[in-house]
Amino acid sequence: MQQDRRRKSSKDVEFFTEYGESNRYKILEIIGKGSYGVVCAAVDTQTGEKVAIKKITNIFEHSSDAIQILNEIKLLRLLRHRDIAEIKRIMLPPSRREFKYIYVVFELMGSDLHQVIIKANDDLTHEHHRFFL
Repeated sequence: MQQDRRRKSSKDVEFFTEYGESNRYKILEIIGKGSYGVVCAAVDTQTGEKVAIKKITNIFEHSSDAIQILNEIKLLRLLRHRDIAEIKRIMLPPSRREFKYIYVVFELMGSDLHQVIIKANDDLTHEHHRFFL
């Protein structure tokens, strides 16, 4: 097997565990944190494409969360729209015993819905709400 082509920075070690293709991505910065984990911007070293990687933590801590995460992934794999981030790949752990995290690689979008709503402040109309839903 090919040796790691680059040195891992401290950012990479903090974000990635030894999952499958983790050495394929160079972490640029953390761009968001949420209830299910952390999202970082990265570069795919094989294609040069900028991507977003969502690290979902403690996926089996609560069964309701696990079901919600699974449903989100299933829906995003089916939806194809220019305004919805496309899932590029899902990185699974090397073994079932180590299945504590899941990494979902998305295309990197310029902004997310949360940022749009925050920037719009109180200027959102009823039509905006209908569009988002």
